[in-house]
Amino acid sequence: MFSLLRINTATGETRIEKYSSKDFLLGGRTLSSRLVSREVEATCDALGKKNKLFFCNGALAGTATSSANRLSIGGKSPLTGGIKESNAGGIVGSRMAEQGLRCIALEDAPTGDSAWKIVVVGKDGVQLLDGTFLAGKGVYEKSDLLTAQFGKDAGCITVGPAAEKLLMASGIACSDPHGVCSRYAGRGGLGAVMASKRVIAMVILADGKHKPAFTNKEQFKDESRRVVKLLKENPVSALFTKYGTAAMVDICQSLHVLPTRNFRHGVMEGAEKINAQTMYDTIKARGGEGKTQHACMLPCAIQCSNVYPDEGGKLLCSPIEYETMALMGSNLCLKNLDTIATMNRIANDAGVDTLDCGAAIGVAMEAGLADFGDDQAAIGMMEEIRNLTPLGRILGSGCKVAAKVLGIRHAPHVLGQAIPAYEPRGTKGMAMTYLSSPMGADHTFGFTLRDEAKPLTKEGKVGLSKKFQVIGSRMDAMGMCNFVRYAVRHDMTPLLNLIKSYYDVDITANEFDDFVKETLRIEHHFNTNAGITALDYRFAETFYDEAQPETGEKMDITDEESAQARQW
Repeated sequence: MFSLLRINTATGETRIEKYSSKDFLLGGRTLSSRLVSREVEATCDALGKKNKLFFCNGALAGTATSSANRLSIGGKSPLTGGIKESNAGGIVGSRMAEQGLRCIALEDAPTGDSAWKIVVVGKDGVQLLDGTFLAGKGVYEKSDLLTAQFGKDAGCITVGPAAEKLLMASGIACSDPHGVCSRYAGRGGLGAVMASKRVIAMVILADGKHKPAFTNKEQFKDESRRVVKLLKENPVSALFTKYGTAAMVDICQSLHVLPTRNFRHGVMEGAEKINAQTMYDTIKARGGEGKTQHACMLPCAIQCSNVYPDEGGKLLCSPIEYETMALMGSNLCLKNLDTIATMNRIANDAGVDTLDCGAAIGVAMEAGLADFGDDQAAIGMMEEIRNLTPLGRILGSGCKVAAKVLGIRHAPHVLGQAIPAYEPRGTKGMAMTYLSSPMGADHTFGFTLRDEAKPLTKEGKVGLSKKFQVIGSRMDAMGMCNFVRYAVRHDMTPLLNLIKSYYDVDITANEFDDFVKETLRIEHHFNTNAGITALDYRFAETFYDEAQPETGEKMDITDEESAQARQW
């Protein structure tokens, strides 16, 4: 049996429900999207009392399996107007498992002038404590205060001042293994949904007594070791172990898909100044608290995260990921890692998505509010977001809103969510994925780039995108790190054997993929009911009319082709 903890944020009432179905067994996005579809009115106000927020861990949470403790957070997105699942690493998923929980649901909403609350979950029950003392503070200070009160081993979840003001690019920050709320479920504005319920933080105490009850403990250990072996032998995950996701800078530059100058270009002169080798060498040279390898959750054999230090060796930001290096670096023509790290840290403290805010700043630069390549102006715009100035609130609402307000037609988004760090005219497979994701433009939804023999042609990209939508969604379906897909993309047997040896439940590869495909159908059905039409799954018209200078390519994917990629 799997437990769902429901918390009514208006009345304070809580209750535990028990379920035994396979969607609860798998957890992750499989569960969050089903719960959203079943319990949230598709046409509701995403920031109103009818929306719900579901926090779901996965099938292997709380075990010693590598990279299995991610947290899926689901609800209706205020940014896209459709269904949303955003996930994060950290220790919250495992702390929930130790409390015997598969899911926590935040329901209803008090009035907007109600006091802020901290939800505390422990072995003795649930408390709703006064959280007023956290209001207005940055995420880092909130994190310190929560750690001081509840201990660094507690799994903490909080939102920043941007979410408190219901800005649509606000995310949800989760504790890392060191007790710092720096692991973000950043996309889709779910931080604003949490804040709309006047919940400023949740704490899952480290006093849980629930232990995994393996059906076959020795087999589980053997299969866990097998997964680690596969990860270490796989060249992609091995590359990420040394360089992290920053390795994608050089790859994308060579393929002409590194977003530059508000996604006008796919190449940036001087990209080597912000690539993986430069970051690696900088971290090594500065020493101190810097780390080229770092785990966002425990255990993890990949350790693709990092700790980037300032010139004195003190932590400046952890982590810096490729998506941020592109959206807050090359997209703005910035060539200084310290600048990118500073902007990343401000974004983390304000509690906003680095992708949507980076894209919004790119729009603002095209609008003439600053010059591309101006480091201080870029940092200043992030400070505007943190300080919640009028301009900051516009930028903190995402690139679609910023483009409309500032009069820029070349707005890099789909369904209102900023395009990730792959310029779509240069990679038609990724473009197809952006145009078929029910979540808005999302690179993890179906990552085709490494398998595109001919990235500039749209031929065969419907099938390729759908193939990788299934491969990527397998990981989301059970709360695993998406990078595990490289080790098991051709054979899910190790993960299915782990489920068998843990729960004594047989799930075939075909049945598992049927679960994934059904999840996709559910998500698209929700969006249709929410009023999202085929005409909404488009890039800005400029992507179709204007060629990318490096490749000469325009966007040529038709509405009919992207619709095929959404059919399951």
